[in-house]
Amino acid sequence: MVYNETDNDGYCFTGYCNASCQIVVKVDNCHSFKQCDNVSPPKKNGEVWKVSNCVTGSCHDGNVTYHDIQCPTSKPVVCANNFPAVEVTDEDGCCPHYECQCICYGWGDPHYVTFDGTYYDFQGNCSYWLMKEISPKYNFSAMIDDTYCGDGLSCPQSITIFYQSYKIFITQDDINGNFTNQISVNDKPVSLAYQNKDFRLITTGIETVLVIPNIQAKITFSGLIFGIYLPYSDFGGNTQGQCGTCDNNRTDDCRLPSGKIDPSCPDMAHEWRANTSHCERVPPTPTPQPDVCNTTMCEIIKSSLFEACHTKIGYGPFVEACEFDMCHMHIQHIGCSSLQAYADACAEAGICIDWRTATDGICDYHCQSPKVYRACGPQVESTCESWYNNKFIFAVSEFSKMTEMELEGCFCPNGTRLLSSTSNECVPSCEICQLANGTWKLPNSIWTEGCQECTCEEDTFHVVCRNISCPAQPPLSCDQEGQVMVTDTVGCCEEKKCVCNVTTCPDMPICPVGYTVELTTGTCFPNAACVIQKDVCVFQNNVYQVGDVVPMKKPCDNCICSKNTDVSSGFNIVECQPTPCDTHCPLGYDYQTVAGQCCGKCLQTSCVVVLSNVTKTLQPGTIWTPADNSCVRFECVKIATQFVTVEAKTVCPPYDPEECISGTEMIAPDGCCPLCILKGNACNMSTTTMYLESQGCKSKEPVNVTSCSGACGTITFYSPTMRSLQHTCSLLPGVATSERIVQLSCPDNTGDQLSLHPTLTTASASRQNALCQAPVQWQAPTSNHVDAGDEAKTKTSICFGQLCNEHELIGP
Repeated sequence: MVYNETDNDGYCFTGYCNASCQIVVKVDNCHSFKQCDNVSPPKKNGEVWKVSNCVTGSCHDGNVTYHDIQCPTSKPVVCANNFPAVEVTDEDGCCPHYECQCICYGWGDPHYVTFDGTYYDFQGNCSYWLMKEISPKYNFSAMIDDTYCGDGLSCPQSITIFYQSYKIFITQDDINGNFTNQISVNDKPVSLAYQNKDFRLITTGIETVLVIPNIQAKITFSGLIFGIYLPYSDFGGNTQGQCGTCDNNRTDDCRLPSGKIDPSCPDMAHEWRANTSHCERVPPTPTPQPDVCNTTMCEIIKSSLFEACHTKIGYGPFVEACEFDMCHMHIQHIGCSSLQAYADACAEAGICIDWRTATDGICDYHCQSPKVYRACGPQVESTCESWYNNKFIFAVSEFSKMTEMELEGCFCPNGTRLLSSTSNECVPSCEICQLANGTWKLPNSIWTEGCQECTCEEDTFHVVCRNISCPAQPPLSCDQEGQVMVTDTVGCCEEKKCVCNVTTCPDMPICPVGYTVELTTGTCFPNAACVIQKDVCVFQNNVYQVGDVVPMKKPCDNCICSKNTDVSSGFNIVECQPTPCDTHCPLGYDYQTVAGQCCGKCLQTSCVVVLSNVTKTLQPGTIWTPADNSCVRFECVKIATQFVTVEAKTVCPPYDPEECISGTEMIAPDGCCPLCILKGNACNMSTTTMYLESQGCKSKEPVNVTSCSGACGTITFYSPTMRSLQHTCSLLPGVATSERIVQLSCPDNTGDQLSLHPTLTTASASRQNALCQAPVQWQAPTSNHVDAGDEAKTKTSICFGQLCNEHELIGP
């Protein structure tokens, strides 16, 4: 009925809508109708009203009639996003009809599926608007924060929901392998579950769920995966952002903020940066052709494991995203996010699937102990807190209707229950005593807290604590040296005890030489005393060990610290013995004492000549000729303190008896060389080569020594023994001599190369008829040895016959 009026002239006009939706007007004579007073409030005649969602009432002349609303048959709807259409009631809440769901979700690096089912990939490093209202109606929007997660790819990091005056921030932190949800409302952290008059926040340990009943909105977030679920009736045709426009038409999904449609959704997605985000756009790089990769995990989505979900949720985008990730990230577990995203979509459709067990451990989720993973669990886990259970589980409300489906998460093991909403304790029974520190005790348990002994009462489950009683202490006496009495707290009780006062510790004694400090254990301090050292000698304030040499004033005593002990002093005795002297001297030396010294020395007193068959000692000035060799003469010469053996060897001139005057053959007076008077009147000169020695020094080269003889039987020769020219002539001695300087080589410079620097002088003598007395001299060095370069002088003589002339002989 559209209207029912009168013209006040007796006519009534009635208008109503027929089955063809046309208004039919009926005019009748007016007559009096009764109103319906039997309903509250009373209804006028002809009034129609709604009794319940599907029943109407009408008043006709005082009678009330009830009618069921006839609903048209609901027609199926095909949804572009491949999600099944849901049956909802009209605004009057009576007649049902089908409408699509506005579902947008993203995962991985990241992959997006718009409200209408368009799939695209987008890598960004900024904050972007996932969804905003085109025409503000509910003041509702959602923003995603993407960040680079490797190889130029990006991943969702957090999601922020704006609703009315609320800002709800959801993220997930990885702390030592344990993922922890971090949620704040208007920048203030909150613990889950959380609920106010407008929304509820819950978590299963893996997934965080936000529900807003007034607009039938649901938002989920689990690290790399997000989902936005909105009713088409409230948001159809009124969304924009990276999730596109929810109008069951994919052609306008890539809507720009200007309202224009971009042919590329990835390009569109970049334009939805949040106003607070200032990020440079990175040009997309051409996707390289991936190497042959293993996408076996992606086949799980298409397998019979998810078969129950295939008819409700299309899996194409999830498989495509999984294969992309597996071939580009080269990380074995990267495909898990695609499987989880598809499993979440199935769970929202009421199909819970235990899918992680099919991945050979690759996608296993490890919960923080003592909780364990469960593929299908309640969105709100029961606790031992009754207020919590009543509010979030047992109370029937719009909140509970939106959180009925099961989700995967971390839950207490079977047979246990969560102690409280803020703890991670699982208890076998709620009939326990809960402690202030979050722990719990079983009934009749006894424990100590501080200085109290506490008990969990069995009947009331209350904690009752009593002060700990302290035992009586027996009398204590601190009468030892250095002891004082103090009161100490041991545990919860006071206890008297004796302690040592270190300030009264006596100084250590200073012990005399030969004594040491000996410590013995005392009550507080060690007892110190000077005790004599064992096995030591003390002499002139010095300590010597047994066997040590002890220096004494008498230099000729040899003193040591003996093993014998002096009974009176207690120290060992110093025993002395005269220093032993070696008086044995080698041949040619005599032992002689030295003033001021303990022992004398062996001093040389004679020369020693050692031949192969005889050893001979010669006193200074003594000349000795071996019996078997008359051509060698040894003489002992003392030069300063040195005794030098001089060896002289005679080299005989050539001797031919055939050239001798018969009867003149003879041996030289020294018994060495045979001599004779040569035939003829010529004066003959011969040269003998010998080495000259003096004081251990020897001529570097042989020295030529000349001799001469005349027809008159005269002989002149050099005698090494006499160190002069000897004459046998009676008529004419040698009259011409020359002086040569011979360089000697001495042991001090053994191996030195010495050169001969002769200095020639001439000595002349007049011819005499007396004995041959030509002057011949031997000049020895005046020092005790002949140094390298020193010169020994010899003189040679040339003897002539009666008619010899004077010559000068120069040796080599």
